[in-house]
Amino acid sequence: MAERILVAYATRYGSTAEVAEAIGDELRKVGAEVDVRPVDEIRDLSPYRAAVIGSPIYMGKWLPEPQVFIEKNQQRLRTIPVAYFSVGLTVTDRSPEILRKAEASMDAVRMLVNPVEVGIFPGKLESSGLSFTDRTIVKMIRAKTGDFRDWEIVRSWAQAVHRKLTAA
Repeated sequence: MAERILVAYATRYGSTAEVAEAIGDELRKVGAEVDVRPVDEIRDLSPYRAAVIGSPIYMGKWLPEPQVFIEKNQQRLRTIPVAYFSVGLTVTDRSPEILRKAEASMDAVRMLVNPVEVGIFPGKLESSGLSFTDRTIVKMIRAKTGDFRDWEIVRSWAQAVHRKLTAA
């Protein structure tokens, strides 16, 4: 029987959900049984032998929903291999300083459950779909708009993380 892996995510405008789906698809290609679901729809972790949890980075932090999910489920999550991924616009520049800051977005959840691996991926920003508040922030910080996701990096990471999730 194939191992069952949960790919859980939070998203505000859909970009992180699409990255989560790509991770799930790649895990399925290597034989895993995978459920890809928003964190607020998950009630029971008992069917899973591993989890991949992701969030977009907003203002240097993860959204609250995945952190609350990890807090509520940390007892179970500490008994299975877990990987985290972050999606953000600032990481289009893959400089060490930017990557360090993006990795710091996971500090709060890393203190709850230490992951076997982390992934940091550039995201997508289409200003037309943003809330008024987010549009204002984007203008203030002069964020670049466009789709900066690199699907090859996401797929390669999913393949590598599968090995770590099943080896643990």
